[in-house]
Amino acid sequence: MLLPAQLAHISVEQDWQHSAPYPPLGFNPFVEGALGNGDTYGLYWPIGREASEPIVVETWHDELRLQPNFSSLAAFLRAHAAAGDAEDEDEDEDEEGYVALPTLADDPASPRAAFLAARESIAQQNPTAAIALLEAALALLPEYTDALALLHGQYVRAGRTDEAVRVAIQAIISPPSFGGPPLKALQWLRTQPVPQHEADPIWRACGQLSFNFGGSKENADYPVLLAAIDTYLEQGNYRCASTLMQTYAELMSAETVSFQERYAFDPTAFIARQLAVSAALPQGSRDPARLWSSDLA
Repeated sequence: MLLPAQLAHISVEQDWQHSAPYPPLGFNPFVEGALGNGDTYGLYWPIGREASEPIVVETWHDELRLQPNFSSLAAFLRAHAAAGDAEDEDEDEDEEGYVALPTLADDPASPRAAFLAARESIAQQNPTAAIALLEAALALLPEYTDALALLHGQYVRAGRTDEAVRVAIQAIISPPSFGGPPLKALQWLRTQPVPQHEADPIWRACGQLSFNFGGSKENADYPVLLAAIDTYLEQGNYRCASTLMQTYAELMSAETVSFQERYAFDPTAFIARQLAVSAALPQGSRDPARLWSSDLA
């Protein structure tokens, strides 16, 4: 993973290790901007973009979500500095405990800002603008589940069926930490005829998926998702395999311990497998231990 040029300007946790499925692989927290309520900002390398500089995300730990607020560390630092200036200028409010926060308005390329602007464009019946905004967000964060689900709907309305299929599949395999569940995309994909020699395992098996998780002793989705991971690996599609593995881990971690035991899910072993698979990604491993040992050597 490529370290950002402005790394010296933040206090990043260089001993960070992934001990649970959330926050996902590719996340590394830093101190600046933290509110003290358990949430923090962090660097995040999107899956398949490990050779590019990371974006900056905010954790919402109560919801097990990440918000992709800033397109780069440089953008975050500009917004953070602007927030500090605003706080200094407002001395009266500051005396009452006022804390100015970095705002999305300070980063025109923010994936989160693009998603919110796309929703507004849809409300104003401007689908062309919405599609452009969502495509820009996904160019930075391909596993942005909320943006994928919204873009899928716009592609369907525009009659862009091939693109709608591609985005629906990506939404289905993308992690709940970035949104979802993409039920509409799944339901729509199930109505599409599967080509005879279709290679994608999710499209082939989408009729077996419900995306109805929790509250039962068994769920037939999990074996289907595991089989799809294996197929992606057999195909050498490590990006999709890594994406779906993260999704599987997050979904399974929300189940009860007894459910996890029933499906032989060991979080520690699964994370180790994720790290091993990520080593085969074309743009490099997602193991934070390799990040600090190699890039700072």
